[in-house]
Amino acid sequence: MNEVKVSRFVCLVMTLFPALWGLFSFLNNLAGFSGTVQYAVAPLLSMQNTANNSWLMWRAIDAPWAGYVGLALITTVETLGGIFASLGLIIMVKNFNKSYILFSKGKAWAMLGASCAVLVWGVGFMVVAGDWFMAWQAKVNPLNTQMGAMIYALPCITAIIVLLAQKESQ
Repeated sequence: MNEVKVSRFVCLVMTLFPALWGLFSFLNNLAGFSGTVQYAVAPLLSMQNTANNSWLMWRAIDAPWAGYVGLALITTVETLGGIFASLGLIIMVKNFNKSYILFSKGKAWAMLGASCAVLVWGVGFMVVAGDWFMAWQAKVNPLNTQMGAMIYALPCITAIIVLLAQKESQ
């Protein structure tokens, strides 16, 4: 057993989370873009499932184009996360048996990809959708948005921590 190779393997495994989720999200969003806008993003932005508190409803965005712009932004950041993490994965695999300096170039791309994932699922869905657009007040399954986002964000946060913690003597 070689600690360096095992720690590098762990980096590869953890990078699969943002890489695959980002790429699969791209494919899923393209396959059902209009439906996702109509049934998920637009209702969230317009705050139609919340308690309708007049002190908070000024935040609602109910313009017909808002859902499309919102999902385009979400899809872009998810896809960038998948592309950057996949690039990092490829570079790490290519340099698996080479110097730490070369291997760590892949780690940097993977961390960038995982950061995009945390940005969209952690900050975007958990914080902005959850508290700015009051998703936690939904009449049915009130924490659904935030809990779902946490399922995506936590492994990506963990990937960042693992990638940052993995160090070798150069």
